[in-house]
Amino acid sequence: MKGSSHSQAAGAQAGRRRRWGWLLPLLVGAAFLAEIAFLGRLDMAKNAEAVESWTTSFYRRSAHWGDAVGGGAVPRAGGGGDGDGDGEDEEIRWCEQRLEREDAVPYDRDFDRDPVLVGGAAKDWNKCYVGCEFGFSASKTPDATFGIAPDPSVDGILRSMESSQYYSENNIDVARGRGYKIVMITSLSSDVPVGYFSWAEYDIMAPVPPKTEEALAAAFISNCGARNFRLQALEMLENLDVKIDSYGSCHRNRDGKVDKVDTLKRYRFSLAFENSNEEDYVTEKFFQSLVAGSIPVVVGAPNIQEFSPGEGAILHIKELDDVASVAKTMKNIASNPDAFNQSLRWKYDGPSDSFKALIDMAAVHSSCRLCIHIATKIHLKEERTPKFANRPCSCSSKKGTVYHLFIRERGRFKSESIYMRSGQLTLGALESAVLGKFRSLNHVPGTMSMPQHQLVRYLYFKHRTYLAISVRLRWAS
Repeated sequence: MKGSSHSQAAGAQAGRRRRWGWLLPLLVGAAFLAEIAFLGRLDMAKNAEAVESWTTSFYRRSAHWGDAVGGGAVPRAGGGGDGDGDGEDEEIRWCEQRLEREDAVPYDRDFDRDPVLVGGAAKDWNKCYVGCEFGFSASKTPDATFGIAPDPSVDGILRSMESSQYYSENNIDVARGRGYKIVMITSLSSDVPVGYFSWAEYDIMAPVPPKTEEALAAAFISNCGARNFRLQALEMLENLDVKIDSYGSCHRNRDGKVDKVDTLKRYRFSLAFENSNEEDYVTEKFFQSLVAGSIPVVVGAPNIQEFSPGEGAILHIKELDDVASVAKTMKNIASNPDAFNQSLRWKYDGPSDSFKALIDMAAVHSSCRLCIHIATKIHLKEERTPKFANRPCSCSSKKGTVYHLFIRERGRFKSESIYMRSGQLTLGALESAVLGKFRSLNHVPGTMSMPQHQLVRYLYFKHRTYLAISVRLRWAS
């Protein structure tokens, strides 16, 4: 697969869970798209349409040192021979120049002049890094539309923040089976994830206020018919002498007409009990607990630890057998100020890198990320046309092979070129190349959208440069 469009496409459903880690080993002979967050999360996009173009890229040619370019003379290395560093550098520079020239084919569609058109909704964002319009046009067929379009050439979009346990089509496989080409749900494996998290909405780094309530925990539960065991867990905690103030309709023992976050601030623990146990389904119950400096006790997403801002920052009741041990831990933490402060250490040292990478996803509006995804699909489709067939993605010489990669910041559309040598295919070399490229451009990260006071705290605690980068790795055999 060739080209500089973004990574929003990937392999089959079985590969969707490759997340929250570093980039996979850089193996020659494999071609894939990856979206990585340096210091954090690995997001791999999930569009099966790209698989065919990946496999064909295995057989595309590599440029070679010594090949003529357009019939012209081939530059020669300096007179130092194999041991001459200047000659080696000249070969590398020649390879990079050739790849920059021959591996750059302009796309037919300019999204500034011909923006992505999404039908079925009103515009709900202010800025996007690709031309994008929402609405209808009498003279233009939309590229995609919310719901299933009668025209099969128009991608249908499913967008929802509800659990699939209540709305079955909010499962990726079910949505695909019903004809949706683009899925926007809370699952981080969906095409365009739409989570409940945001720096702008939640003052996550707010200071920890004094805990003044006698009860250990507060609960706000109003759906007493949830499709999990959350009410049983609450009752078991109470039977184990964990005092809980309930403000919701279920088990209410306190007046519910209160501000939720302000109320949570007075408690050591918050029962962040979701209405279903579904991977990645993490709602405001969890994030409001973090804002309040109240340790979340979670019934919900089985992978909730992937959302943790720090080690020991949350307690998870995976099943009812866990209730007794969690109750014991709650009592121990409540009676030990040092243990309580350690659980909230992330509030002072800054959250984990993976947590920052997760929350930064919301720095770009989901509607803009949708347009970037659609534009990427359009470019990927064009990359399968004949004019892209003979582009080299590497250049070989007696000194080794130079690989051409296109990178971009997550949430943006324009890609930049970097080069890696066959003897330096390491994560450290990749990080160095990416950061070096963006520093040379005086790039200002666009994903860091914390309110200013949070940003100051973040920069104070974490001096290391943070960039969420989309990287296209395009190896040839």
